[in-house]
Amino acid sequence: MKIMLIIAALGCILCGWCDIIITYTPNGRFKLDDLKDNEKLAARFDGMPTGRHINSMLWGLLALAMQVCGYFALADNFRESSQICAMIMAIGAVIYISFGAAHHIICGLIEWFYIKFDRTEKARTIVLDFFKKTSVTMIACYLGLVMISVAMFIAIVTGGTTLPAWACVFNPAVFYIALAPFRVPATGNIAGAITFIGLAVMI
Repeated sequence: MKIMLIIAALGCILCGWCDIIITYTPNGRFKLDDLKDNEKLAARFDGMPTGRHINSMLWGLLALAMQVCGYFALADNFRESSQICAMIMAIGAVIYISFGAAHHIICGLIEWFYIKFDRTEKARTIVLDFFKKTSVTMIACYLGLVMISVAMFIAIVTGGTTLPAWACVFNPAVFYIALAPFRVPATGNIAGAITFIGLAVMI
């Protein structure tokens, strides 16, 4: 059990690295507002090596699989004392990795294609349209993570596990909310890593 949670924590760290290498360009941090202005967007991605995107996409898939190992392990651990929460967590984990993998690939691809097509206005329009039309993958990915987080919180706080009620703070949603105001890179992955490490120590 502890080994699975440690693997999941390492997966969060790896996934955070995958996000960072395509978010931070040689010309600063990419922001969604950059998509509105091609002149700004083209300048942001000037000199950006596309190898970063390939690494991000491929290593990101491994990172997500590592994370899900932890969520499945927790669901299995909670099953005897909180079957409903365990089932919700398992379903959420399946949704998270399925749509999360697609979303991760899409994020890498839109930057890769934009750069490969010479960072033109037409390229910006095409990749932005593609991102909007596939945004359901992002929504479903976070929905799966919310299902996991809520089920975890309820199971622990109601005494449905062997963990003390205060251990409910070791939850990706709780740490994400706490870290969000600081706008640190890879916030969700940091939240996940802290959660898995904390639970690995306690279980």
